[in-house]
Amino acid sequence: MTMHEMLDWDSGFFGFKVARILPERLQGAELQAALVGLEQAGVTLAYWACDPDDHGSQQAALESGGFLADRKVTYCIDAATMRDRSIAATGIPVERYLDQVTTPELEDLALQAGVYSRFRIDPRMPREKFEALYRLWIRKSVEGQIADQVLVARESGRIVGMVTVGRKGERADIGLVAVDASMRGKNLGGALVHSAQQWALQNGFDVAQVVTQGENLAACRLYEKWGYKVDSVRNIYHFWSCHENSL
Repeated sequence: MTMHEMLDWDSGFFGFKVARILPERLQGAELQAALVGLEQAGVTLAYWACDPDDHGSQQAALESGGFLADRKVTYCIDAATMRDRSIAATGIPVERYLDQVTTPELEDLALQAGVYSRFRIDPRMPREKFEALYRLWIRKSVEGQIADQVLVARESGRIVGMVTVGRKGERADIGLVAVDASMRGKNLGGALVHSAQQWALQNGFDVAQVVTQGENLAACRLYEKWGYKVDSVRNIYHFWSCHENSL
């Protein structure tokens, strides 16, 4: 059984070898064997998305020095529920972002969107790498490489909220979503989610999804308020090898 795969894009971006452990369930000896193989391959960082309901996997991860970097929650909503939802007026319209270059405001919002990211909370991950990753994410989104559209809300000409929308397989997908700290509590997050759902309906999707972190309670509450249901949960562990000393 193949235990891991190399992640070329991640390796190139971070500047060290990155891999993914493939089985979602492993017991202690199996995980140790996988980690030995990664060490022999010169891997510095390995991700493991494992089943949170499997006690053996959780125990193995912790005993092997894994860092629980994220409780990844995937939410889904069907078209009928999206059509059912209304939106309370915020006084701030949400519109398409038409430029193909970012602004400092958009990049700052992207960083705010990643505040609970595993790449931010992992103390071994260089902070500049987290920031570069999220700046690249919004740049590629506005360029149309990894998103179909970016929707923004402006106040007095300043972008104060944004959401990126695209597709993953047969589902509409929310990528980044953020409301500037100065605008929270004004239902702008709901307006952005509503606009993303309207985009999904207009483009004929039967299902929309969004992935967030379980620790991001405000985001989880927002999606649940709008009718999203939990589709899956995975615990994502980071395993760093001795190669990290060369960073």
